[in-house]
Order: sequence, then structure tokens, then C-alpha cells
Amino acid sequence: MAAPAVLAPAARPGAAVALARGGSRPKAPALAGPRALNRRRPRRFEADRQGASARFLTAVGAATPSTSASSGGDAWKDLVDFDTFRWNGYSINYAVNKSRNPEALDVLLVHGFGASIGHFKKNIAELVAKGYNVHAIDLLGFGESEKPLDYSYTMEGWRDLLVSYVEEVALAPKGLVIAGNSIGSLATLLTAEALVGGPLQSRLKGVVLLNCAGGMNNAATLDDDWRVKLAYPIFALINALLSIKPVAQFLFDKIRDETFIENVLRSVYGNQDSVDQDLVDLILGPSFKPGALEAFVSILTGPPGPRPESAMPAIEAAGVPILILWGEEDPFTPMDGPVGKFFLDTLEPRSSAVTKRILPGTGHCPHDDRPEEVHEALLPWLAQL
Repeated sequence: MAAPAVLAPAARPGAAVALARGGSRPKAPALAGPRALNRRRPRRFEADRQGASARFLTAVGAATPSTSASSGGDAWKDLVDFDTFRWNGYSINYAVNKSRNPEALDVLLVHGFGASIGHFKKNIAELVAKGYNVHAIDLLGFGESEKPLDYSYTMEGWRDLLVSYVEEVALAPKGLVIAGNSIGSLATLLTAEALVGGPLQSRLKGVVLLNCAGGMNNAATLDDDWRVKLAYPIFALINALLSIKPVAQFLFDKIRDETFIENVLRSVYGNQDSVDQDLVDLILGPSFKPGALEAFVSILTGPPGPRPESAMPAIEAAGVPILILWGEEDPFTPMDGPVGKFFLDTLEPRSSAVTKRILPGTGHCPHDDRPEEVHEALLPWLAQL
């Protein structure tokens, strides 16, 4: 998942400006089902703080000793155990499926900006049903993982976290596939680059990229995307404002609003039926946790980190299979942007280890937007590794 509007990592300026002004796609018909969004909004932040946080804690299943699931959208929680491990002194939340298959591949799922483990709930259920060992992790600063107040977030830091997870938790005797979305895709690539240069190279069996980001924030594509250059004065102003704590708090409070989050989600999802209350709560809940503001500011104003292109020579030289899945309607990392062009037009034709599929009617988060389309491409690819 990407950050909202002009505050998104490597966001598309046109969509950014529209959303910053309160715009969105035309709303789909009212959602059906028990978790349909409450249309009686907007709400005041303080009034919604406890409700959003409580719903989030229930959704992730990590805040209480029990992870028993209800029916419907929560059934995936019956399939996993939640636990934590320490990385550089910080508590990192993760989930692993309960029924381990020692003869199967392990698949590690890495979320994008603002998301967490539950963003992969549809994929966890499908992968477990097909016999894979599934891991999902909350990156530092997101979900139920720690949000340190004085930490400077970087792509390299998330890379090192994931490498440590592979070394200490995801032992993967039959091999490991790492799959990520948005900045989680970029973190996945950087992790793969680190693994192929060390003793764990043989453990890495593949990489899956779901609409990979160009960097931790918009500065990553400033030099080669005219849209980012055009909107740069806006980004620079926002960065300056975020350096002022009261102003940053004011902007953050404006963003952690159900209506705002729903509008952003609708702008980046092709399938409007996938935008429900559970998804809004997944994004909204962690934003009320201590350290969420500091993470938000650090990520949006920090160094963008390595571009995905820089990681590819080592991965290609090692012959690691790569599956690229790209939502055709992504406004944040569009197909005609520099990152989309690299993966879809340059990388795939030159490398026999790369498989790509463009997903029509799908936005920035294909795995949750249209999971059936993702599974249709992912499962056969996994089976032949």
C-alpha cells in the first residue's frame, strides 16, 4: 500500500494533487456485506480513535493471546500464529502458518506503506490451502511492530530487518520466495540483492514484485519523471511543513480520517468492492499508536534510498527467478512512469528469468485488489520453481 496522495512514496503527482484537494474516483455503489463502510461520516479524530484502534487490534489478532477467528474475512487468522522477534532491540511482529510442510517452499510477504500483515489475508489463505509455508511481517514502523520515536527510517534499514528475519526465523529448508508490494517490493529486491551476495544465496528461490515503488518517497524519481518534477514545489513545501512538529501533527490528523483513507484507497483500487471497513481499519488503526507520526514524517522526508534498478544486476547474475505483477490502473507507480517502464519494457525482454503479467482493472495493490488474478499468475509460477 502507498501513502495517501501527495504524501505517497513515489506517488503520481496528478493523482496526488487531486486527492490533496479532496478529490477521488467516483464512489462505487454502497458496499455489500457485514463490513460495509459506515456512510455517516466524517467523524472527529478523537471520537474515532478508540474505535479504529480496537477494530485494528481485533483484525490483526496480535493484541490478545487468542487468535481465534470469526467467519468470513477473519478466517485467515485461524491459519497463522503471531509472534515477535527482536531486531536491533526493536520488537517486530510477524505471522507464520500453523501447519508447516517441511517439503514445501516458504513464502515471505512484505507489505507496503501504511499497511501490515492483514493486507495479505486473502493471499495467506490461498497459499496455505495450496500447501506453502507462509510468513508475513510488519515492517518496523507499521502494524503491530515497534515505532521508535527517534529512528531514522531507510530502505536499507528495512532490507537489514528482512535479512535478519530470513536468517533467524524463516529457515526455509526447501527454499524461500519473497513477495512484496510497493515499498515492500523495493525492500524485497534489496533483500534479494543482499542474499545473493552471501551464504544464504541458495535459500532464495524467487522474488515476486507487485507494483514496485521507485523509492521510499517521491524524491526517488525526481530526476526522470516529469510529473514528479512538475509537482516538486508541492512536495518541497510539504517536507518543510513536516519539519514543524505542530504542523506535522495537524496534517497527520487530517490524513488519519476514515473518509480521507477511503477516498485514497478507492483511487488506487480498481475493484471498488475490495475497499471495505476492514481495509480502512487496517490502515487507520496503527496511525493512533505512539510513534506513528514520527514514522510518517521520517519516511516522507528521509532519503529515498536505492532505486530498484540498482539491485537488479546482482539478482540477474545469480539467475533468481522474478515474477512481476503490475496493476494496469496504478496511479502511484504507473506503467508509463520510469519504474514501470523499467520493469515492464526493459527488464523482462532482456532476462529469461523474468516473467511479467499486466493485470487489467487493477490498481496499486493487486494482491488485495484482485487476488484471484494474482493467484492465477502466482500459483503456477511457484509450482515450477
